Amino acid sequence: MASSSEYSAFISYSHADRALAKWLQSALERYRLPKAVRNEHRLPGKLRPVFLDESDLGAAPNLGKGIEDALEAAETLIVICSPAAAQSRWVNEEIRQFRQAGGNDRMLALVVDGDPHDDECFPAALLEGPDGTRREPLAAD
Repeated sequence: MASSSEYSAFISYSHADRALAKWLQSALERYRLPKAVRNEHRLPGKLRPVFLDESDLGAAPNLGKGIEDALEAAETLIVICSPAAAQSRWVNEEIRQFRQAGGNDRMLALVVDGDPHDDECFPAALLEGPDGTRREPLAAD
């Protein structure tokens, strides 16, 4: 984790998957890194805040700017993948913005619904490489 990052991760999701996004944020923020890992990589015991728009942008005057700033301040982008996320304009834009900010190799996909073999759960932007060619995302089911 880069020391300049304000957030350990930014969770991108469709609002249809809101309950899963809230659960993931809570689980990651409560997770305690094993001592051996902390010592070997000189990491803190817990992950820094994990950004979720619903909890971190409550009173922001400009949601677009708030999202953009949070994407730039995040070490990793976690995309909750589902058919709803695949159809979300906003999820695709967050992926593209994170990639443009230099995060292409720090994106993870968490498949929560849909069939990853026919790409019904992956947002189109996640399947685009930095050069525009098709690529397979790093994903967990």
